[in-house]
Amino acid sequence: MPIPQTTPSRAFGLASLLLLLCVIPSRNAAADMAGAGIEEDQIGVCRPAGKGPFPTVIYNHGLVVDMFGIGGAANRGYNLDGICRSLAADGYLAFTPIRRSGRTNIPNHQEEVAQAVEYVKRQPDVDQARIALMGFSRGGLLTLMVGVERTDLKALVILAPAPGGRGDFAKAVKRVSSLKAPVLLLVEAGDSNDILENFDMLEQALRGQGKEVRSILYHRGGGHRLFYDVNYYWEDVRKFLREKLSGAPAR
Repeated sequence: MPIPQTTPSRAFGLASLLLLLCVIPSRNAAADMAGAGIEEDQIGVCRPAGKGPFPTVIYNHGLVVDMFGIGGAANRGYNLDGICRSLAADGYLAFTPIRRSGRTNIPNHQEEVAQAVEYVKRQPDVDQARIALMGFSRGGLLTLMVGVERTDLKALVILAPAPGGRGDFAKAVKRVSSLKAPVLLLVEAGDSNDILENFDMLEQALRGQGKEVRSILYHRGGGHRLFYDVNYYWEDVRKFLREKLSGAPAR
């Protein structure tokens, strides 16, 4: 059952998405967004209670949002808002970049995620030493693709990663030797064969390279849609993030 969604404030929506710079004031926020290729309605934020800088999670949504938009995905049960709020309720400053480059352009998707990381790092309430990248399905693929290219991420959370269009996942797996961040890898046994094969491929590659990985194959039901919302898997996410993003805020 989803955890209570009461603590954080939320800036999100489709046409009515509140500007991120209104939530995290910054004298040069508009210039930052333009310089990073980020549009004003392209990224949402959920704030935890208290005073920053905060440990931060950038959550990459699934293909369902690329296909149907935020509202259409919500109508199909994909609770992006609830996931964002739950991260904030757990004490993390949560960002949810909304990709704008269509359904199939994975290289552009990858670039959008990389741009979002750069934008998030410039925000004054973000603890740059404690940033995690998290993603589901297409977002899980992109989390891996961006994660193997960076050394400034504290953790990766990859949920039921999708294969992509032209062997994108397998190509990213071949680069895990460069990965610096520990990985939490989750999937449910009722998911599709390609997703389960991705789980096995990535787990074996990470362990073969001696990387820090915590992998869980659930047998409790839900399939791919398990990760559409905060569900029983969330306790494992919470435990991992608490462990990897803990410590005093940067000064």
